[in-house]
Amino acid sequence: MSEKQFTATPRRRQEARKKGQVLKSQELTSAVMLLGFVAVLKFWLPVMLQRLEVLFPYVWGADTHWNIHSVSGLMVNLLWASVQIAAPVFAAGAIIALAGNFLQVKTLFTSEPLKPDLARLNPVNGFKRMFGSKAWMELAKSLLKVIVIGYCLYVSVRDNLEVFPALQRLDVGQAAVFLGHAVLSLGWRISLSFLVLAVADYLYQRWDYEKNLRMSREELKEEFKQTEGSPQIRSEIKRRQRAMASRRMMQDLKKADVVVTNPTHISVALRYEPAEKSAPFVVAKGQDAVALRIREMAREYGITILENKPLARALYAQVDLGEAVPAELYKAVAEVLAFVYRLKRRR
Repeated sequence: MSEKQFTATPRRRQEARKKGQVLKSQELTSAVMLLGFVAVLKFWLPVMLQRLEVLFPYVWGADTHWNIHSVSGLMVNLLWASVQIAAPVFAAGAIIALAGNFLQVKTLFTSEPLKPDLARLNPVNGFKRMFGSKAWMELAKSLLKVIVIGYCLYVSVRDNLEVFPALQRLDVGQAAVFLGHAVLSLGWRISLSFLVLAVADYLYQRWDYEKNLRMSREELKEEFKQTEGSPQIRSEIKRRQRAMASRRMMQDLKKADVVVTNPTHISVALRYEPAEKSAPFVVAKGQDAVALRIREMAREYGITILENKPLARALYAQVDLGEAVPAELYKAVAEVLAFVYRLKRRR
């Protein structure tokens, strides 16, 4: 097998997609989800605090009498508040995850990845997967994430190092607001850094995807045979098509008004019918053996054969079957047809 150096064909891409081999970066989806979580928390955090305020009277209220009814009420309210707080966050995460995957993969339903593959049980293949280039790349990405998180945490602590000692002089509410802003700022830094890493990972996944889909010269030839057929079959199809076209042309020759010849190498049959076309048009043409066959058929059908070398050459070179005569040849063709019509009247 020669080196795979050719870009994948559309058919190869379609077959790979059916097998579940698509261009996708999981890092990009995760980064967009994290960024969405931080954005939702920024706008949803005040509402979350309002929901939690409903539970405060149960915790330190002086008039609360703890019994089975009050405890059950607290559990119900706590469960409902948790649903109200968490549902929008999880819904936003699910929508962002679906949108991220859809933008990368589009709609795809395939069961190929679920089919059993005995090659996966091969310990040699498993060893290659564990210590292959992809495994090292995943390890590098994980280490890079840890480094990014550590650096963002260091920057956040460094920027607020002088403020942390002053938190002991603030009340609980003010300290919570400050810490909330610090945590959101840290979340923005981490999510944006992850997004940059995810874009780089997407470019790498695209390069790796294209590399795995490359084809060798033998694969291109094999695909061409499967789609277009072998050279012998294509040659036979073309031969039959030419034969069918020749038979149709000889049938149309019966309707011709005149055959213009070279006189031996070229023959062009013309027909003029105002109801069909506004100008004379070619119904048959050929050279050498085909030209001889046209002249023989014209004699059988009683069609006038007229020798005109310049006109025959021009018609053969410029006009295809079924096409009208171009304007620059109107005068010459009109003279030929006028001669033919006068000849017919004499007969």
